[in-house]
Amino acid sequence: MSKYFSFNGVAKRQQYWAVHALAFCALIVAFAAVAFEPYGALLTVAIAIGIIWLSLSTVVRRLRDAGLSPYWVLLTLVPYVGGIATIVFGCIGSADGEHE
Repeated sequence: MSKYFSFNGVAKRQQYWAVHALAFCALIVAFAAVAFEPYGALLTVAIAIGIIWLSLSTVVRRLRDAGLSPYWVLLTLVPYVGGIATIVFGCIGSADGEHE
């Protein structure tokens, strides 16, 4: 599990999309907790911090696998452009094909 929160190494497309699907499901649970739990807002903040760290580390590793600079991760933080960049980063192939 520590591999998922690390910025070292590479991430294949399958792992990249699995992490984003997990993050989406976790956010749905977190937002539901806000409606039904007295401390739901604290739970949502804790889950959101974990998801942000997990997503950023996965994007950095995916960029490294694609042969791009990890600094491209900053593009995902730009409103509207970040969503498109996330899809593009998940669709591009590996740089040399050995990681896939």
